[in-house]
Amino acid sequence: MAGRTTINEDNIFPRLVIGSLALAAVAGAATALSVSPRFGISLFTGGVLATANFLWIRQGLQAALNQLPANASRFALFRYLLRLAIMALLLYVLIVKLKASIFGLLLGLSVLVINIIVFSIYLSVRKGG
Repeated sequence: MAGRTTINEDNIFPRLVIGSLALAAVAGAATALSVSPRFGISLFTGGVLATANFLWIRQGLQAALNQLPANASRFALFRYLLRLAIMALLLYVLIVKLKASIFGLLLGLSVLVINIIVFSIYLSVRKGG
């Protein structure tokens, strides 16, 4: 079939990001309607946070690889600690101040992991591995 796009090593990153956001949106909407709106919003927010964290890690690694070797480790460590501190602050605000569902956030934060597993299985089955 001409024009059919498949997932491969060249386009897996954007597909993974889009797939994770789509899965978070669909799961968030489904649980908002079936379980509770707070749980669904928390699930969606967790998925967005996980995806944003993933994008931030990738950007930080690319920036560290463009540094001189002497500065790269210090730069990467600073970015790592900054990212963890900001994520911790966001989760604190979501849980304590905004009363987000902890289980919804945990499920949402797992969306990226679920997508990575599904994409890995897809790529290994497609290659006959």
